[in-house]
Amino acid sequence: MKLSATRSGMFTRGAMLVASVTAGAVLATATGAQAAPHQPADRAAAVQLADQDGFTATELEQGKTLADGIAELGIDEDQFARALDIALTRTIDTHGLRERLAALPASPTAQQTAEAAYPGDAEAQAAMLPVLANEKVRYTTLQNLGAQSGEQAPAVAFGWWDKTKFIVGCAAAVAGVLISFVPAGSGVRVARAVKLFKSYGAKKTAEILWRFMKGKHVGSKEREAVKAFIGISAIQKACT
Repeated sequence: MKLSATRSGMFTRGAMLVASVTAGAVLATATGAQAAPHQPADRAAAVQLADQDGFTATELEQGKTLADGIAELGIDEDQFARALDIALTRTIDTHGLRERLAALPASPTAQQTAEAAYPGDAEAQAAMLPVLANEKVRYTTLQNLGAQSGEQAPAVAFGWWDKTKFIVGCAAAVAGVLISFVPAGSGVRVARAVKLFKSYGAKKTAEILWRFMKGKHVGSKEREAVKAFIGISAIQKACT
């Protein structure tokens, strides 16, 4: 009888333990089911939401358009950095610019356009060649250079002018900024952008912009560089 009672007590305790574990499992399942709708679908989504923090929906859309524009431009991060470095450290030599542009053939090559913008500066010319490889972008750039030259009747002075009648897209706007900051937007915005880019350096600035365009994390301070770039009037207008 004692053995029987002992066994009975063991069975009773075992049953209680099983019931306790089962109840706990049910409770955990129910709690998880209730909590699931409040969590992102997966970790990647959670990371993406966190990475986007600090940018408005409009700025994020600009980032996508900017990425498409640079893809159309056909340049990678390193090429962008080299061109940006030239833009930050050089200025277009406007002395004799009109004459150099007028001397160009009806269909200037990227090399000829780069030489007209930066005469005698082989480093600047080499950095700008990838930016000017796209024909549509090249003619839009020539149009901007024509305005910088002070020419009032370019249709007469420049044999290539009739080929510049393209809609200015994001790619051309980016090229315009890289060729020269001067006509890219209002003085205050451009000056602010130049100051920020110089503080980071061209390579770091390019890295930050590339991370933003790919939807990757951009630090709180680094966001200033992104906002400065997409805030330049020409970029803001064309890459929206």
